[in-house]
Amino acid sequence: MQHHHSVDASGVFSGPVGADLRAMLASKENVLAALPVDLSATLRFAAGWVVVTSERLLACDPGTTTWRSWPLGEGLTLKLHDHGGVGSLELHNPQERLAQWRFTLAHHAQALRLVQRFEQQSARGDSGAEDEADEPACPTCHTPLPPDTEECPACARAQPPQTSTWVLLRLWRFARPYRKQLAAGFALTLASTAATLVPPYLTIPLMDDILIPFQNGKQIEPGLVLLYLSGLLLSALAAWGLSWARTYILALVSERIGADLRTTTYEHLLRLSLDYFGGKRTGDLMARIGSETDRINVFLSLHALDFITDVLMIVMTAAILFSINPWLALVTLVPLPFIGWMIHTVRDRLRTGFE
Repeated sequence: MQHHHSVDASGVFSGPVGADLRAMLASKENVLAALPVDLSATLRFAAGWVVVTSERLLACDPGTTTWRSWPLGEGLTLKLHDHGGVGSLELHNPQERLAQWRFTLAHHAQALRLVQRFEQQSARGDSGAEDEADEPACPTCHTPLPPDTEECPACARAQPPQTSTWVLLRLWRFARPYRKQLAAGFALTLASTAATLVPPYLTIPLMDDILIPFQNGKQIEPGLVLLYLSGLLLSALAAWGLSWARTYILALVSERIGADLRTTTYEHLLRLSLDYFGGKRTGDLMARIGSETDRINVFLSLHALDFITDVLMIVMTAAILFSINPWLALVTLVPLPFIGWMIHTVRDRLRTGFE
């Protein structure tokens, strides 16, 4: 009789223990889910499998080639949990723990599907592929969907959508009460960036009117030299003062935003059910409230500020260059798109590495 196995079973049948598993299956027995367990009991890397069929639970422990079997019954339960980057799957009956398998969290999605199929098959109590054919199934993992829903619980938990950088725009509702301070900080950013560009701009007349004529033996008026040097000094002092005021205001605003964010998150945690805290470690939740909001504060007060300053510096520098010589400015700015592309590529690789 032809078998109708799940897509998860392709890995186990193509492996070294696939032939033994195929020989153990009955004529009407289908593999519903398969989990590769890649850690032994001593947490060393080794290959093994846990398989749920329509009639029983099969397991080949890491480092072995023999299969163990437990018929699906009323008393069997599977418990899944993880700690320190290691997932653990335990099989229990009402009296004791029968088996335990460990795996890296790269296989966590498959573990979720296996537990779901095990619970569904245990609750159904029958073993017919014909019955499954009439049920709506998830197009991704082919798991039967719960009644009155089109969302697969296993895929929803195992494949969260990738967080976009644009999600930081949600911080605006926390920044809204401080929009006047933010406007003042932006104005100071413009002023400090403009003051920073004054010394390079004064370098042109300083070279043309003082240094080059003096090198050619021409008499230079001391008042003109004093004027240019005073301009350089005043612009440097103005840039320093404006930069200090800008950093002070924006750092203060970022700390206020972080405090509001921590308060709102903590109040939201207090309104959650006890079932939520049963699957989460409270210490980790509280630590994330502190550490993640601190990272947001650093981003707002340092990294975002540096990014805005750099963008304004590039724009103002480009305007000055075009006012002096458009063709020379164009040649100077040609590498900018390539540099932007390189930054985008390296950022994606770094983010993948950190994840």
